[in-house]
Amino acid sequence: MTTETITISLADFIAKHGLRMTVSPAARNPNAADDEWARDADHWRCTIMCGRARMIVHFSKGSGHHGEPAELPEVLDSLAMDAAGIVNARDFADWCAEYSYDTDSRKAERTFKACKRQAASLRSLLLDRSGAFEELLFNTERE
Repeated sequence: MTTETITISLADFIAKHGLRMTVSPAARNPNAADDEWARDADHWRCTIMCGRARMIVHFSKGSGHHGEPAELPEVLDSLAMDAAGIVNARDFADWCAEYSYDTDSRKAERTFKACKRQAASLRSLLLDRSGAFEELLFNTERE
């Protein structure tokens, strides 16, 4: 017996699960490195809603976007890619190997922990939707 995997677009996923987002400017992104890119980037505080559940995440866009606000598809896509990296990793060392981080780096550890927290929040946001977390990570076309 063959099992066929069905993929949907990110826009269809958002509509199917009734996701919405509000966005407001932020002075900084607490998860971003303190480097030139982050200092010049536009930072946003995004509240993603699914039914009554909410998730707050910071999102940054390079200065070339000229203050263009974050949009739900790009934020969700970024969260899904980070969460998939966490779900697919056996542990911190495995995650580091996948993303070319040094396992002895405190910056890598902070990034890993931030991705883990966001993956857990994303899973909680989608929890009341049967299989939605896995659908987003593995059966939704990336933008």
